[in-house]
Amino acid sequence: MGNVTNGNVGIYEPRSMSKSFDKNMPVTTFLRDMFFGAVNTFTTKKVDMDFRKGKYLTAPFVAPNVSGINVERTGYKTNEYEPPTIAISRPITEEMLNDRQMGETIHTTLSPEDRQQAIIDKDMLEMDNMITRREELMCSELLSNGIINVRGYLDDNLENYIDDNIDYGFGQKTTLETTEKWDESTSKKMDDIKSAVRQVRKAGYNPGAIILGTDAYDLLEADEDFRKLLDIRNFSIGELNPQLSFENGNGYTFAGILKGLNLPIYIYEAWYQTIGGTVSSIYPTDHFTVAPKNLGEMLYGAITQLEEDKRFHTYEGTRVPKIITNVSDDVLKHRLSSKPMPKPWDINSWATYKVV
Repeated sequence: MGNVTNGNVGIYEPRSMSKSFDKNMPVTTFLRDMFFGAVNTFTTKKVDMDFRKGKYLTAPFVAPNVSGINVERTGYKTNEYEPPTIAISRPITEEMLNDRQMGETIHTTLSPEDRQQAIIDKDMLEMDNMITRREELMCSELLSNGIINVRGYLDDNLENYIDDNIDYGFGQKTTLETTEKWDESTSKKMDDIKSAVRQVRKAGYNPGAIILGTDAYDLLEADEDFRKLLDIRNFSIGELNPQLSFENGNGYTFAGILKGLNLPIYIYEAWYQTIGGTVSSIYPTDHFTVAPKNLGEMLYGAITQLEEDKRFHTYEGTRVPKIITNVSDDVLKHRLSSKPMPKPWDINSWATYKVV
């Protein structure tokens, strides 16, 4: 006789609860940590910042009997930033508090209040992870295109939205054409990498890493001419030594160092789920980026929200929680908000190639 008959549990037959399996997908912060590790929070929605970019000015000679030559000063400009808003929430109803939770036995000692706190804790962790993935995707979009797409949804159905872009004016992206593409035998992969390195150095920075999408790395590793360069005995241009590193769940592979350029090689292999349900790569698989480390910071604008005291309050921070209650309908909703935006110090400090 089975334990369940006509939807009823047989109370006279012993039962056991196996250990539950609750899988959380990795949350990767490799790009954010390497390139935008500094954090700056504000008490306002918008942030103004002054920029001054130096030039390669060279002192002129003066002719005899000339006391001096006036030289220009480099001016500055002011940019205004308004980080976009993220606000995600989950409701809690009475039915949820009276149902058995995952891993809980039918002879439980948990009260509805205990389940409520457990649900809130789990939801807050998952919502925080969702915001972190969005931050990482914003960093990837900035590095690969210089433009962050901001699609603001108008309802829970995620069908109506307003599209906007944060355009940083990035001008150092190269899209390879025809015979230059890395899947062509006529491609010159090392020349492309050297060109990206020189762009960064020309802007006044020392490249700290090359980040490759998975397809770009596979094509580089399989290139016969590139492998020959690695085999030259008396001229060590580099070495490939793939080491998978999931430290802190960051899902990148350290592949080695291009010694001739003193450039560490990283393959970034991490994913996110789109609104439509498709699992996509966070960093474009057919791109590579050469960049210095710590090229910018993460900005977080202030969150203003109405609280139970019937007054608006403004909070400064990376995450701002809120509990929303509807006492008459016995519904509670908890929300987590953030206004993140990666900001580079110098938009010319890195170079990106689309190789396929």
